[in-house]
Amino acid sequence: MERRGADWSDEEWLDEACRIRHELAPLGDHLPSCLADEPAACWQSPQDHYASYCAQLKARAQVRIERDLPEQFARITGTVVYESHLIRMRTRIR
Repeated sequence: MERRGADWSDEEWLDEACRIRHELAPLGDHLPSCLADEPAACWQSPQDHYASYCAQLKARAQVRIERDLPEQFARITGTVVYESHLIRMRTRIR
């Protein structure tokens, strides 16, 4: 069984935050290196960074759907398709 974030160590939170930030870069979101032990370290925790990066990834996906797909496909993708993926992922992850 996969451990949930609530059970992660500080190092695991940091690793996951780095992973999500790395996944945003190819999409055009180059975020500052401000995690602990990085050049521009800030006061936010790895959990804060993880939450912010995940929210940015979700927003980036929504904007790409709205921008790149014809309106009728964007509407269906942003609701029906998204919900089906969400249900499948929740079932798989739990």
